[in-house]
Amino acid sequence: MATVATRREARAGDRFVEHELAGYKIEGVSVGGPETSIVLPQLKVAFDSGRCPQRCVYADVMCLSHTHMDHVGGCGMYIASRGLLSLEPPTVLLPRARAGAFSTFIESLRALDDSELKHEAIGMVPGERYKMSKLFEIAPFKTTHPVPSQGYIVYGTKQKLKARYAGLDGKAIKQLRDEGEEVTDKIEVPQVAFTGDTTADWVDDPANADALRAKLLIMECTFIDDSVSKEDAERFGHTHIDDIVARADKFAENEAILLIHFSARYKAEDVREALKAKLPKELYEKCTPMLVGYD
Repeated sequence: MATVATRREARAGDRFVEHELAGYKIEGVSVGGPETSIVLPQLKVAFDSGRCPQRCVYADVMCLSHTHMDHVGGCGMYIASRGLLSLEPPTVLLPRARAGAFSTFIESLRALDDSELKHEAIGMVPGERYKMSKLFEIAPFKTTHPVPSQGYIVYGTKQKLKARYAGLDGKAIKQLRDEGEEVTDKIEVPQVAFTGDTTADWVDDPANADALRAKLLIMECTFIDDSVSKEDAERFGHTHIDDIVARADKFAENEAILLIHFSARYKAEDVREALKAKLPKELYEKCTPMLVGYD
């Protein structure tokens, strides 16, 4: 399994684990119920704050999928820790429907902590973009959970020489640029997609196609056996492994998949056995479970 991955297996009692998938280092912890925070150090992006593990403090941008406490509870500590370390105030992206409540949450923490908690919170909806740098943009996509929720796609952008100029040498291309000619096209590549907590319905939405083209997909898989049915998983706003199996062909373009948010009721070996037994071979080989925090 996970032939495209290298990883440091968590020891008993560890609260953090590292993976390397599709060219990205991933640091994080995700246990369904207690906490979820996934960090991509190369991009300086974190998805959800969990209880604010130390690594997430160095992410300049925090993308909140929704505002349940196991995903947003550490956000105040995240903001405060960046200030304590004299880092730039972070940007927090979140579902627009919860922007007001998040502001109230932070204002309460300011009153308790007697500090500024400097940051920029941006409420977003699918269809909008946040320009993180010249090379990367972040876009939310629609997911389904009992509270307002959304996943995120990180797009890498690059410039590609227009086809009609392909035969020109560097000097000629420079001359065209100096004359004000646009000689390149902007090319976008979905690099990373993060679902957060959601039913599997997001896979079926044509508007979410780019998440299924991302090199790295980070996807919840809360339930792995019949102790919770597919129907109950959907009612709770979560994904069952059987939902993934039923849509196995939809993940053909993802280079690697990190499965997260397994229910705390499971042991690590339960998860490994279920993935091996249920996932089709091609899908199984590109999936890696995040199992820090599981016995």
